Amino acid sequence: MTTSRVLLICVLLLVILTLLAGCVKPPEDSGGSSGSSDGSSWFSPGTKGTPGTSKDNTGSTGGGGQTAGPTASPTETSFMMPVTPFPVETPPPTTSSYTRLPDVTPEVPEYVAIFFNTLAFKQNKTAYSYKLERPSMVIEMCIRPNMTTRTIWYETDAEKKEGKTQTVTSISPAAWFEVTVRDQATGTIVAQEGFARGYGVETAKKMTLRSAGTYLIEFGGNDLSAEVQIRVPKTETQTGQPVRTLSCGSLLL
Repeated sequence: MTTSRVLLICVLLLVILTLLAGCVKPPEDSGGSSGSSDGSSWFSPGTKGTPGTSKDNTGSTGGGGQTAGPTASPTETSFMMPVTPFPVETPPPTTSSYTRLPDVTPEVPEYVAIFFNTLAFKQNKTAYSYKLERPSMVIEMCIRPNMTTRTIWYETDAEKKEGKTQTVTSISPAAWFEVTVRDQATGTIVAQEGFARGYGVETAKKMTLRSAGTYLIEFGGNDLSAEVQIRVPKTETQTGQPVRTLSCGSLLL
């Protein structure tokens, strides 16, 4: 019986204490509270307030008159302490270590003509020799092949067996030209150029010899004529006539 009374008394005490705890009013927020009254985070950046500072942490302390540190803007969130950027030394500007040399204008030698002639070919050849001491030797040729004219007939209506005739002018199929440059001592071919027979049918031709030596220059052809000029740089030993403009000179450039 005594035990039951003790248990009853303990239960009543717990109920009373619970009721008393629920009726306690929480303390009101005061101006000196370290928390922010507008609901902002406790971890907002800025200087921690000391007792006696104002609500926005920008006032002075009650007794010392010290100014508090800077406060972050309302939109800024940072847990870092602002510091001065590390100074970086600017490297000195680089300067070129070389000197630009003036452009050298290549020397253009004066040329003289050592040969100029119009050669007619009918299955024949002709040759000349020359000792070239200062290159280059330039051989220019304007070729005039003989032309052939023939009349052809072609059918225009197979059923009626009607046709037409037409006159056609073309290069003579027998026309050809070739210039061969040989080493005079050995007969070795140094260079060749020509017209037809695999050389093409361009009527303006030019070839250049860039090495000194004694050369044998052979011209041969058929059913055409060739205007030929050979020129070399003018020196004390290489003399000749003034260079001429060939009939196809503009095509030789």
